[in-house]
Amino acid sequence: MSRIVVLYIALFSLIFALTGAWAQTRKGDEELQAGLQAFKLEQYREAVRSFQAVIANPAAAAYAPDAYFWGAKAYLALGLLPDADRFLEYFLAQYGQHPFAAEARYQKSRLLFLEMDYENAIQASQEFIARHPRSDFVPNAYYWIGESLYKLGQLDEAGRVFEKVLQDYPQSFKVEAARYQLALIEFKQREDELLRLLKWSHEEYLRTVGEFQRREKAYEQAIGAYQRRPTGQAEVQKGGENRQLQELEAENASLRSRLQSLEKQVDAGTAAKVQELADLERTLQVKAEALALKESLLLRYEGTEGKN
Repeated sequence: MSRIVVLYIALFSLIFALTGAWAQTRKGDEELQAGLQAFKLEQYREAVRSFQAVIANPAAAAYAPDAYFWGAKAYLALGLLPDADRFLEYFLAQYGQHPFAAEARYQKSRLLFLEMDYENAIQASQEFIARHPRSDFVPNAYYWIGESLYKLGQLDEAGRVFEKVLQDYPQSFKVEAARYQLALIEFKQREDELLRLLKWSHEEYLRTVGEFQRREKAYEQAIGAYQRRPTGQAEVQKGGENRQLQELEAENASLRSRLQSLEKQVDAGTAAKVQELADLERTLQVKAEALALKESLLLRYEGTEGKN
């Protein structure tokens, strides 16, 4: 075989290989675009399949970072948290300087909240804010700090964080959610106040009942002693016993009145507080439904922006 023929064969082989590689690269780009379109339409399972096809294609390595990032978000939307965590961890480890790295760190803090790892979610959110103070996701990160504090039962601290979202980021995507959480905190605090009131009233009532029972027993004992008094005793002693009986009877009457007053206070206070809480709960329920609808619509239009 002549040298020219060998060169032609080698050239054609190279062209064929380059054509095949270019076709695979183009296919990777098409799969990525298909995944992004499916994500935008909230077809997250289809999106995941496309992103996985990109990752599995060696010729599409240039598109792998985007596939890992959007794949993690699709898994988050599906509630598949371990898969989302795996994709985020790999993305941050391999592509820490990628333009999407800041949002990936934010999504990691949000993922920790969804995994109910609230303390680490707070820490991750704080680290994200310190590292990316100008990010559009900073108010969102503050919001998840507030949510984590709320879940941990630190209501006052959570309230301060939600107030910060309202005051410092009035145009934030999370303003309405923060306002709603503040209403929930108020509801919880009123509920706790009612429970404290009921506990105090009940304990005070029991103390008064106990005192009444002790006094009544003393009154009955004094009456018995008076009735057993020998007939020949002096009238002075009789008068003293009468005064003792009158004092005991007066104290018992006062205790009866106090018991009745306490019962009315407990009943009236409980009814008023329960009604107030019921009204607030109904209001919050309506607001929660409206907020859920609003967030759903906003996510639909802003899903590819990641503002969730």
